[in-house]
Amino acid sequence: MTKKLEIYPEELFKKGQIDFTPIPVCAYSKTLAEEKKLYSKDEFVTIFHDMMVLRTFETIINEVKLKGEYKGVKYNHAGPAHLSLGQECAAVGQAYSLDVDDLIFGSHRSHSEILAKGLSAIRKLDDAVLEKTMSDFFGGATLKVVEKNFSGSIKDLARHFLIYGAYAEIFARVTGFNKGWGGSMHAFFTPFGIYPNNAIVGGSGSISPGAALFKRVNRQGGIVVCNIGDASFGCGPVWEGLMFSAMAQYRTLWDQELGG
Repeated sequence: MTKKLEIYPEELFKKGQIDFTPIPVCAYSKTLAEEKKLYSKDEFVTIFHDMMVLRTFETIINEVKLKGEYKGVKYNHAGPAHLSLGQECAAVGQAYSLDVDDLIFGSHRSHSEILAKGLSAIRKLDDAVLEKTMSDFFGGATLKVVEKNFSGSIKDLARHFLIYGAYAEIFARVTGFNKGWGGSMHAFFTPFGIYPNNAIVGGSGSISPGAALFKRVNRQGGIVVCNIGDASFGCGPVWEGLMFSAMAQYRTLWDQELGG
């Protein structure tokens, strides 16, 4: 607690201004030809494939929620359906650049981020790891559903596992990623770097910095991404998370080899 605080009015109330470094906006200016040089045709097809998976996934939920059925299959979904139709490129573009060790935290509207990160992780993990991940998860309960009558590669099986596990969670089924207890707004699957999403606006803004600090202290690879909307900036904990992440002490408290 402060014992003595000297204040000099002539300095404290001196007229002035606070200047900030300009923040560029709408600065992207590459042409399509320039972008095409950065990726192969196969990579573009992969990116488009993932975007279509996300759009189809959300479209089905929307149809079920609004009409109570999809292509003749009737279902009454009484839970929430916070969709991100039309925003597939943001989720896929981010996940495509992330590694398996990178973690994402989301919001109440994170179905697409879950799928995009999962699809990205599946491509980067070898088959043996994928098989073990699926068979070990809840004793293989989810895997048993998707592998029935399935014929294809391990990676294709893993994609079925991801999509089914997400749907089952949203529809409150015991074979969901969180046994149906998390639902649409709290689903997660940590083996693919998909960490808990949050129904509280800006909720992940104060959780994700802690996960990043954990990585730094324990010298773990990867980064932590916090996906929250612009409305989150009206929440105090989000600003606390930003300030916490920007504190210079985390580069000076410990030696560099210890994560400083």
